[in-house]
Amino acid sequence: PQVFLFDEPLSNLDAKLRVQMRGEIKALHQRLGTTTIYVTHDQIEAMTMADKIVVLHDGLVEQIGAPLDLYDQPANLFVAGFIAQVRIEVDRACAHLFDAKTGRRM
Repeated sequence: PQVFLFDEPLSNLDAKLRVQMRGEIKALHQRLGTTTIYVTHDQIEAMTMADKIVVLHDGLVEQIGAPLDLYDQPANLFVAGFIAQVRIEVDRACAHLFDAKTGRRM
């Protein structure tokens, strides 16, 4: 096929299986080299799997861009709010790398 469409394919899986399946889907996409449209409401899923993200709100496009572009330069408050969950998860994941008193990297 020229295009794959995945509509919330991992929404009913437990967390461990979701992570495993994300890797499988991404590997399939890279191996086949086909366009993939992946619909999700899971910000982490979108940020970790996408080359380009389209953020929709009430049927309108709010922003299109690479995951890090949306993360670093959200177009508006809605996009910033959508990406906020990812920021929180990244902050938690990296917390052990910094000294809380000085803010310096350990």
